[in-house]
Amino acid sequence: MSDIARLRGVPGANAPSARSVLLTIAGKEALELLRDRRFAWIAALFTLLMLVAMLLGWQQMQRIEAEHAAAHKESYAQWRGQGEKNPHSAAHFGQHAFKPSSPLLFIDPGITPFVGASVWMEAHKQNEFKFRPARDATSLQRFGDLSVAFVLQTLAPLIIILMTFSAFTGERERGTLRQLISIGVRPMPLLGGKTIAVAGILCLLTLPFAMIALVALPFLPDPDIGMDNALQRAILMAAGYATYLTGFCTLSLAVSALAHSSRAALVMLLAFWVANSFIVPRTMVDLARLVSPTPTAVEFQHALSEARKANFGHDDTHPEYLRFREETLKRYGASSVEQLPLDFDGLALREDDERGYRLFDRHFEALWDSYARQEAIRSLAGFIFPLAAMQPVSMGLAGSDIGHHNDFARAAETYRRHIQTVTSEDLIRNRKYGDKDYKAGPELWAAVQAFDYRPPDAGWALRQQGFNLLILSAWTLAATLLAVYATRRLSPV
Repeated sequence: MSDIARLRGVPGANAPSARSVLLTIAGKEALELLRDRRFAWIAALFTLLMLVAMLLGWQQMQRIEAEHAAAHKESYAQWRGQGEKNPHSAAHFGQHAFKPSSPLLFIDPGITPFVGASVWMEAHKQNEFKFRPARDATSLQRFGDLSVAFVLQTLAPLIIILMTFSAFTGERERGTLRQLISIGVRPMPLLGGKTIAVAGILCLLTLPFAMIALVALPFLPDPDIGMDNALQRAILMAAGYATYLTGFCTLSLAVSALAHSSRAALVMLLAFWVANSFIVPRTMVDLARLVSPTPTAVEFQHALSEARKANFGHDDTHPEYLRFREETLKRYGASSVEQLPLDFDGLALREDDERGYRLFDRHFEALWDSYARQEAIRSLAGFIFPLAAMQPVSMGLAGSDIGHHNDFARAAETYRRHIQTVTSEDLIRNRKYGDKDYKAGPELWAAVQAFDYRPPDAGWALRQQGFNLLILSAWTLAATLLAVYATRRLSPV
C-alpha cells in the first residue's frame, strides 16, 4: 500500500487518527532521506568530522592540562625552595598561576587560545596573561580550528538545510502535495511529521557522540573538577544545541513552504547560512568595538602606569609616603618611626599595596565591563542570526568564555594579594625598622598554600548565559511560528 493510500485510509474503515498521520508522514520522510545517496555521503562526512574534532579536542585538552599541572607544581616548588631571604624579595619572586582546562574544553575551546595560559603573580603588580597559542598559529589556524562546536554550529545547520530545503517545494513539484491536501491531510501533521523525521535523523547522527562525551567525563584530566558540575554543563549544552538546531529545522521548513521552487528555497537558506556563519559574527564584532571601544594593551598599561604614580611605591620622598608616615606617627603617638612598635617599612608596603588594589580593581573591572558590553552588543544579532547567541552559550557552558577567564583572573589576583599580606605582615611583626639584613625562613613560604582554583558551578554559568539563552529560545520560537504560518497557507501550486 502506498503512503498516499495509507494516509487516505482503507475503504470502509475509520479515518486515520492525527497521530497515525503524523507517524506515517515522519516514517515516509525519514525513509526517503535515508535512501538518498547524497544523504549517505553527508552523514559520513559529518560523522568523520565529529570524530576527528572530538579526538583532537580531547588530545589537546589532555596535553594542556598535563603541561599546566606540571608547570604549576614546579612554580610552587620554586616558591617553597627559596631558602632564607627577605620576605619582600620573596614577594617579588612570586609564582606563576596556570589556568586549568575547562570541563568541556574538548567540545568548545572558545577563547582559550587567545587570552593566555598563565599569569605571573608578583609584588605590587597585577599582570596580564601570557602565552597565547594563537600568536604562534598560522593565519589559516587563526581562521578557526576544527572543533565539535564548529561542526555543530556551522556544519550541522548546513546539513539540515540540505535535508529540508525541498521538503514542501519538492512535494509541490512532484504533484504529491496536491494529493495530500485533497485527501484531507492537515497542515500541522504534515509539518510535525517532517520535523520529527529530520529531528530523528539528527539524533541518529549526534547521539553516539553525545554518549561518547558523557562516557569520557569521568576521565577528565582533573577529577576534582567536579563530575556533577561537568555532567550538568554537558546536559545544558546539549539542550542549547538542540534548541539551536531545532530552530534551523523549522526555519528551513518554513522557507520551503513559502518558496515557489526548490532552487529558490535553497538559495535563500544558503544565503542565510553564510550570513549567520561568517558575515554577521565578524560584522557584530566590529560593531561592538565601535560602540564600546576598549584600549589597546599599550594604552591600558600606560593608563595603569600613570595611575600608579599616585602611589608611593618604594619612593620615600613621595608626598603620599610622607603623609602616610605622619599619619602613622600620630596614630601611635610616636615622634619618629624608630619609636613605632611595628616595622614602618612593612606598614608602608602594606599601605601601598592596599592603595594599589583599589587602583587595579578600578582599571581591570572597567576593562572587563567593556568586554561584557561588547558581548551583549554582539549577542543582539542572535534575535535574527542565532549563531551570535549560540556561540557564547556554548563557550560559557564549556567554561571557555571571557566570564570564566575573568573568574580565574580574579582568583589569581586574590591569591597574589594573599602572598603580599603574608610577607608584609611578617615584616611588620618581626623585623626591626632599619634592619636590612632581616630574613625569613622556609616556614613562611610554606604558610602560603599552593594556589588551588576550582571553576564555578553549572548554575553560575547558566546565570551568566541567561540573556543569550533567552535570545536563542526566542529565535527558535519565532522560526517555529513562521513554519506554522507558512504551512497553514500551503497551496498545491
